[in-house]
Amino acid sequence: MPETGLAERTGAFDVRRKQLGSVHAPQTVKTARLTGRRIAADDLPYLREVDSDARVQRSLFGKVQTLARSRERLRRWILMWEEDGTGFWLFVDDRGQTIGHGGLFRSPREAGEIELGYVVKPAHWGHGFATEIALRALDVGFTDLALERIIAIAQARNAESRHVMEKCGMLFEADLPSPDGVHGVRYAVSRSAWLRGRER
Repeated sequence: MPETGLAERTGAFDVRRKQLGSVHAPQTVKTARLTGRRIAADDLPYLREVDSDARVQRSLFGKVQTLARSRERLRRWILMWEEDGTGFWLFVDDRGQTIGHGGLFRSPREAGEIELGYVVKPAHWGHGFATEIALRALDVGFTDLALERIIAIAQARNAESRHVMEKCGMLFEADLPSPDGVHGVRYAVSRSAWLRGRER
């Protein structure tokens, strides 16, 4: 499940961002089964839930996160929306159950790149929600924001997340050795390739 785990272990998140452009991502989005809304300040309980779940963190930071760390991450997520006009949405199903989060952000590891990230709560693994969230985020990136390229980063051993990227039409580009020994991989898809895929 790529998000910001590998990147945040290699350096501080750069808050001195350039604007993505004058067009902003929608505050709410819908998929076939889910509704996503912009992350807000009162979403700390959700973030604490996933940050303290060892099953989730195994594929992100490698260890559960402290309350202080969760608060800092939420602050950055809110700042993303304020400065770049895009970021993470929190997704719920038609019964109001929180499924996970996903969205687009400036990559803190790959300079000049826009990165796709998503996390699904373990109770909802195996139902295709990660792919559904990722596809919707890519659609916003290429249709609403007119981005030319989007990347995703995951741990090399995270076969499930790599499978999601591939199902979304992303292609493997590079291995990303990490100073802390957590080997990563980068996938990417261009706007032209995404549009061709939609036409099929």
